[in-house]
This record gives sequence, C-alpha cells and structure tokens, in this order.
Amino acid sequence: MKKTEYLIVGQGLAGTMLAFEMLERGMDFRIVASKSKSKASVVAAGMINPLVYKRLTKSWLADELLPEMEAKYRELERILGASFYFRKKILKPLSDQETTLWKEKSALPGFDKYIEDIVIESPVPGIKTAPAYGVVRGAGYLNLYDFLNHAKSFFIEKKLLFEKEFRFGSSAVFEAREFRAEKVVFCEGYHLRQNPLFDFVKMNPAKGEVLLIHAPGLSEEFILNKKVFVLPVGNQRFKVGSTYEWEDLSEQPTQKGKESILERLDELIKVEYTIENHWAGIRPTVSDRRPVLGQHPEHDNIFLFNGLGTKGVMLAPRFAREMCDFLTGTNLELMKEVDIKRFYK
Repeated sequence: MKKTEYLIVGQGLAGTMLAFEMLERGMDFRIVASKSKSKASVVAAGMINPLVYKRLTKSWLADELLPEMEAKYRELERILGASFYFRKKILKPLSDQETTLWKEKSALPGFDKYIEDIVIESPVPGIKTAPAYGVVRGAGYLNLYDFLNHAKSFFIEKKLLFEKEFRFGSSAVFEAREFRAEKVVFCEGYHLRQNPLFDFVKMNPAKGEVLLIHAPGLSEEFILNKKVFVLPVGNQRFKVGSTYEWEDLSEQPTQKGKESILERLDELIKVEYTIENHWAGIRPTVSDRRPVLGQHPEHDNIFLFNGLGTKGVMLAPRFAREMCDFLTGTNLELMKEVDIKRFYK
C-alpha cells in the first residue's frame, strides 16, 4: 500500500486551490471527492466584487487579495490550458442618496482604483432608467463549473484524485485501497455540518438559487448589479441571482426562489428574455463570515480549510497559501480572523 502525507477531503473551490498550492510546493498529497455530495461551487456565479455596497466599503482585504488572486488564476489557466477567469466591470444603477455617497467615496484615497466613474445616462441599452450609474473596476468572475471540471480531470490524470466516500472510523488515519494518509485536511463546504470532528465550528449555511436566462437585447459589456446580479457568460446568456435562504437547506430549486429573482430582475432590465436553467446550492458560510483554517484541538493530524463563502473566489488563493504555510510549519501564526482557535471552548 502506498503512503501519502496529506489527504484532502473535498474538491470544491477550497480543496482544489489547496491541492494546486501543494502541487506547486512539491507536497505529497491525494484528494478524495465524493460523487454523491454536491458542491456549492459548481452552481455559484463565482463573481468578484471589491466593494461592499451597503456602506460602500472595500471588501475585506480587497487591496491585498485581488493582485494575488488574478496572478494565481492566470497561472492556473496556463496549467490547465483553459480560460475560466474573466475581468468585467460592474454597472450599478444608483439612487440620488447612493450617488452622493459614491461621489464622496470616490474622492477618498484608495477608492479610485475600484470606483471608475459615475454617469448620468446608462452606458448600455436594455436596463431601466436610474438617477445615475456607478462603474466598478477590479471586478469579474471565475467560471467555477469549468475551472473545477478541468481541475478534476487534471488531478485524475495525475492519479492524485479518487472519487470515493470518506468514511469515519476509529482511527484518525485514512486508509483506501490505493494509499494510506497520515494527515487529513477537510475541505467539505457546507457538508462540514455532518462532520463529527468539527461540530464546534459555528456554521450558518445559506441556500442560494440562480437562473440562467437568454436575453438577446441585453448588453454583455458589464455585470449588472441592483438587488440582483446579471452576469454575462457568453452567447447572450446571463446568470441571474441570487437568493438567501437559511431554513430550507435542500439542494432543490424552488418556485419561491425563482419568483424572487425574477421580481428583482424585472425592476432592473427592460428587454425580453427566456429562462433556460435554474440551480440551487448551499453556501458554506461560517457564522462570522470568515474562512476557518487550522488544526483540530485534539487530533494533531486533522486539519480544516473551509468556509470561503460568498467571497470565496477572492479568498481562496491567499488562504490556500496560508494553509500550506501552516501545514509545512513555515508560518504557524494564522490570522486571528480565520484561525479555527476562535471556536475553541
């Protein structure tokens, strides 16, 4: 039986980015991914937005995360021989009150890199009239479905990924027919709720629903955002969402979710469209909306890298690097905001 040092459980965004970081460092690892468990990553829009609109602040660590994120995804496009990272500005209709706030913030140091312009007339056809429109730069999206599928094929070809169920036993060491792993890193997304080793981590998963529409009269120049996002994915198709539901955590799309999205979409655009698909997924959101990294308090060979949440595309490259620094002993001091120790009793 072959031995491996690390086993990554899960091949969503967290597990995939951790695997690429380990590969780059020459670390000895395998990935085990369940065929039956869903991934929120494959239905997520993968949107990148450096701003938080509520008070118009920068997204957490945006200045640090964005350059590292772009460099990493461009590198992975080269490795995988595919395109899945796209820069695209956001166009946001503004109320009079929002316009005033945007003008104030755009004059502050550091905000000019994200707030490009405020215009009175819409720069694109197909959307309804508003007092003004804000343009956000530094935005875009990662096609998570394509990225994860290309990554899956890549790791299978290298015999580093096995589609199996991880089963808990009396031993903290995982054994499979092909290999034996000494250390396990759980990257299970919202399925962490069923993991008895980490029942002390406070999660607050939220169901999100997304539509795919065909809207030939709508511009693909920008991502639109006003109570709903409208994300161009090519061939006049757009992902539209999303919803937040904390009670119903089934992975089935609902009529209620669909109607909620369409009501907000119809307030934003004025072109005809047809609905081509409808998905639902569960976001692996931690209660304090920060990722969770680190070592189990009782088992020194069990680790966690999880909770990337709605900003996961921006967060994943930076914290996969920090997780590997922690695993290899390069840096044992994790940021307090993400350290699993915040949940220790």
